[in-house]
Amino acid sequence: MRRIEGVRVAALGLMALALSACYSYTAAPPSGGRIGERVRVRISGAEADRLESTLGQSGRIIEGELLEQADSGIALGVALPYQLDGPTMGSRAQQRIVIPRAELQDVELRRLDKLRTSLLVGAGVAAVVAIAASSGSSLLGGGSGGGSPNEGRVPVMAPLIRWKLTLP
Repeated sequence: MRRIEGVRVAALGLMALALSACYSYTAAPPSGGRIGERVRVRISGAEADRLESTLGQSGRIIEGELLEQADSGIALGVALPYQLDGPTMGSRAQQRIVIPRAELQDVELRRLDKLRTSLLVGAGVAAVVAIAASSGSSLLGGGSGGGSPNEGRVPVMAPLIRWKLTLP
């Protein structure tokens, strides 16, 4: 029973890490991002009220794909909520919205967070090894089998990959 609880806690922890994603947002340069990049924009309250009926959300922060840039405004492709009766569940429809530059308060670009991604991958590998070791997996030399006593030994773990982490 205790082993199952440990596996559940490990699974929940990994799910929380995965849901936190491996992305962070950084301020966009004055020229803005490139077409096709994922961005997060903060808009004025009046613009949020105008877009509420279109997007079905009332927040002042909108995430989407940068479709177009002009001096007068930007166009974003914003993912709509999933449709359960749609033909394909794997894809989400996008709504194209145009936001005037005067209504934009902030534009941020989505970037891959290398440190968080490395920690997530390391935690996943550690969890798999811990679960395999606790369940007596034959992959790690555990388990009860017949044969000579040498078959019951657990090999010494050696690192397969070496990497150096430098923080700025």
